Amino acid sequence: MMQNLSTSTKVQETLDPCVVLMKQLISKYNHLWVDEKIYSLAQGVVYWTPPDEVNTAMLKAIGDDSTALHSYAPDEGLPELISEIKSKLKRENNLDKDLEVIVTPGANAAYMNCVLTLLDENDLAVVFKPYYFNHVMAIQMTRGNDAILEGPIDEDGYPSISWLQEQLEEKQGRIKMVTITNPGNPTGVSIPTSKLSEIITLCGKHGAYAVFDCTYEQFDHIRANSVEIESEDGSTFSGFKCFSDEHVINIFSFSKGYAMAGFRVGYIAVNTCGETGKDVYEQMVKVQDTIPICTSRISQHGALGALSAGKQWVDKKVKTLDVGRQAILDALSGMEIIIGGSGAMYVMAKLPDGMDDMILAERLVESYGIAIIPGKFCGLPGWIRVCYSNLPSDECKIAAKRLKTGLRDLCS
Repeated sequence: MMQNLSTSTKVQETLDPCVVLMKQLISKYNHLWVDEKIYSLAQGVVYWTPPDEVNTAMLKAIGDDSTALHSYAPDEGLPELISEIKSKLKRENNLDKDLEVIVTPGANAAYMNCVLTLLDENDLAVVFKPYYFNHVMAIQMTRGNDAILEGPIDEDGYPSISWLQEQLEEKQGRIKMVTITNPGNPTGVSIPTSKLSEIITLCGKHGAYAVFDCTYEQFDHIRANSVEIESEDGSTFSGFKCFSDEHVINIFSFSKGYAMAGFRVGYIAVNTCGETGKDVYEQMVKVQDTIPICTSRISQHGALGALSAGKQWVDKKVKTLDVGRQAILDALSGMEIIIGGSGAMYVMAKLPDGMDDMILAERLVESYGIAIIPGKFCGLPGWIRVCYSNLPSDECKIAAKRLKTGLRDLCS
């Protein structure tokens, strides 16, 4: 007789994937909207498609390098892509020191690399609530809930630096990793460079790594992290300020600005000027080799094409979100508290006290043809997260109108 088998307790206690849940709700109620459609303001995707250079680069790779496409790429990424990424980091992010780059299957895989590389069993990892659910899920399923230390944000939506200082002093070296997503998911807030500098200083003083998820670097709408960088021809270029301290690890993605979510390409930049950074890079390559081995070759060629299109291409696309962002802000204007709109592609809103965000989310899909993310999955039950980049401006205005009506009816 077979003994009872069970799955991992850590995985059981990990958050359910909320994007999957919302897609299931959309499927459940699609039959009610056959004459129209359900608009998703849930998953963080952009409505545009990748630049033409992506397809051109992949087709060229198929013609020129088809015999190599079936084979493994180097663990850390194709040399030509790494070279272009390093040029981009210097050109757009003011990162020009001794950097090493690891190309990953998206930013989520990059973050998992950081979790597995940096955290021992009894270490603590700080996230600020509301948090990006996949960050917390990565820590939960590998180190467990006890490894997570949830910090508050202040009234501006910025991480509480006073709280972080207290915890770093109190925990006496147990905190090994502090995660900052900037611009923020799910907050939709761009954190000023001055605040980030304070966090980096505190982490360095207390022996903690600062992991910066810069997935939304091109979506810094208020230019809170803008830096003027001198180009090779002597002209100045407006970039997104990043930090090259040895205890800072920066994560980037092609999924958002370049609309390459399905290609699964992200990357990690590690400062290897000293022994600490060199060790992080070497150990992280082990993690990469153990899980994906490498990022798909054809996707990496697509990423090369995206970089050739450049930041200017992305900036023009991001500018088109202004109309939809304002429409969503207007739709949420009747709520008690709103945060976001200054960065990334999100706005969060507080529901009336006692209202269940999960029940509201299902009602919005069923009766109003709108999907959002319940705040429960971001550590804030009683709130909702709304994405405004999923739809072109005309459709986003229709979706915003439905959302405003649904919240008025359900929250009154």
